[in-house]
Amino acid sequence: MADSANSRCHFERSDVAGQSPQGFCSTSLDRSSSTRMRFLSEKHPLSLLENAHNMRKRHELCDVIILVGTKRVYAHRTVLAACSPYFRAMFTSEMAESRQTEVTIMDVDEDALEMLVDFCYTSSIVIEESNVQQLLPAACLLQMQEIQDVCCDFLKKQLDPTNCLGIRAFADTHSCRDLLRIANRFTQHNFQEVMETEEFMLLPVEQLCEIISSDELNVRSEEQVFRACMAWVRHKVSERRKNLPEVLKYVRLPLCSPKFLVGTAGTDLLIKSDEAARELVDEAKNYLLLPQERPLLQGPRTRHRKPIRYGEVMYAGNIICELRYLKSF
Repeated sequence: MADSANSRCHFERSDVAGQSPQGFCSTSLDRSSSTRMRFLSEKHPLSLLENAHNMRKRHELCDVIILVGTKRVYAHRTVLAACSPYFRAMFTSEMAESRQTEVTIMDVDEDALEMLVDFCYTSSIVIEESNVQQLLPAACLLQMQEIQDVCCDFLKKQLDPTNCLGIRAFADTHSCRDLLRIANRFTQHNFQEVMETEEFMLLPVEQLCEIISSDELNVRSEEQVFRACMAWVRHKVSERRKNLPEVLKYVRLPLCSPKFLVGTAGTDLLIKSDEAARELVDEAKNYLLLPQERPLLQGPRTRHRKPIRYGEVMYAGNIICELRYLKSF
């Protein structure tokens, strides 16, 4: 019995076949120690959250009500503060909200916020096309990084030529750098399809210039870039004709063929009516017609874009898209 009285029993997790998932018990003959048992519960964290969630649904011991839109979201400050740095700062600082029973949150989708509060209690959330654009801004506000990352991963998988510009702008607005980088790459590599979309025609001039200035733009010839830009200008010609010179600066006109410069660009009525645009076309003509002047005319507009490599693809959703450099993703 002396050995039994001085035994030490502790539970540890074990992957050994045939042993309990909670662990196993081992004994020690160290007579200098009193008998003790250490137990680590795998059920406790989930049980705690489940019970807290059930209490919340019954409004038991809730000490804060989040007012958002038309909703009143009951919760426990401790749970919210543990899951969200935003709430932790709110409830532990000298802000008025730290002493209020009801807290109003503005400029966030009410359904998205309620879903995020549910996540704090359940560790589960469903992200889909119909809610991701509301969930991501709400997660950014509450500083719930894990949800931000999951939303960005979801959007990466949804990329296709018809929506990549919207996702690119959305990522930029919410400072999702990795999503922005991938959406930007996708746009560049699939520009020949993107330039035919409605989203392209609705681009702000700053975003258009940013896209067409890239060395990575995947086009068969610079003439495609010219045609895309002219189509963009003509989509809202009354308000965009003033942007024509700014846009043409990023078209590498010296790389177009002489026939195209003379017969297409040089005869375009919008270009003929704009002095700055005409000068850009004339500069390109001089580059081609006066080889001796080329060293003086070198610059971004004379630099070749990187060549297309065929046979490399990226799967985005159910779309198979041709890429130049798969490894860049």
